[in-house]
Amino acid sequence: MRQALRKPAPGSRSRVALTSFSLLLGAASCLITASAPTAAASAPTALTVARVPIPTTTSMTASVSAGATVTLTATVAAADGTAPAGWVLFEAGGAVIGSPVVVAGGSASTAATLVPTARLLPLAALFSPASPAYLDSSGSYTEPATSGGALLPRTVSVPPSGAFTVTIHPGTVPMTVSGSVATGVLQDITVTDTRTSDPGWQISGQVSAFTGSGTAAGWTIPGSQLGWTPIVIGTLKGSVVLGGTVAPAKPGLGVATAAATLAEAPRGCGSGTNVLSANLTLAIPLGTVPGPYEGAMTITYVDAGPQAKSANQSQ
Repeated sequence: MRQALRKPAPGSRSRVALTSFSLLLGAASCLITASAPTAAASAPTALTVARVPIPTTTSMTASVSAGATVTLTATVAAADGTAPAGWVLFEAGGAVIGSPVVVAGGSASTAATLVPTARLLPLAALFSPASPAYLDSSGSYTEPATSGGALLPRTVSVPPSGAFTVTIHPGTVPMTVSGSVATGVLQDITVTDTRTSDPGWQISGQVSAFTGSGTAAGWTIPGSQLGWTPIVIGTLKGSVVLGGTVAPAKPGLGVATAAATLAEAPRGCGSGTNVLSANLTLAIPLGTVPGPYEGAMTITYVDAGPQAKSANQSQ
């Protein structure tokens, strides 16, 4: 099943970057045997220990000073007693107030100019940890009404600020061959969005044909033979959603079909840092000539979220 890309928002910008793959096929008595690339054989083996993220709690207070200025303060604590680093985004009635504020000494504060009104609007503080070892949390506060009307924000005008960046870890993805299948893991793709307007974003990918060289010169493996299962390193932030699994050849990630979604953030979401990757599976066609093959994937990132919900296409 392929998850179709949503239509980008008007005015969004699309950019691309390349990541490459390599695999080595050896001759066998009947089909294809596996032999890991030389570079992979000399690389040290890393031991990964799964850790359960630590819950956090965020509490919020607000104090009115002279005029219509209100100081909003969020206090963040972790269940294990540590002080997690990260950022707090303040909101009033769902509207973002200013840029994310760095947590220092377990708290973060910002000041806002508010409009006198008797309408009670909720104030909120959203904590995004800098480390995947901690979970997100949020706190809220409602200014009590007074006889003269509480100082609460009716509208807040905040100029756009912040940045959207996508970084792909450098290097070539080695594909390890076993029988008629090769597997690998996509390089980490780090997406950081600190824009106060929260326009959302999309990341997608397509792969070219794998081109043979040396003893396999002149031979290719179609890019559609490669599939992926999107994954996140750590935890997803800002209501980001991973794309669906794309099976090799059904329909695969070849350029002849629509680009597949790696992850996306709808409009109003996506703030914080998300580290994305994918488990890759290449189905090697029967009779493929042994030798080294290389392919390239185009990673496309759009700096605005989709307008419509995703839909699954039939196989």
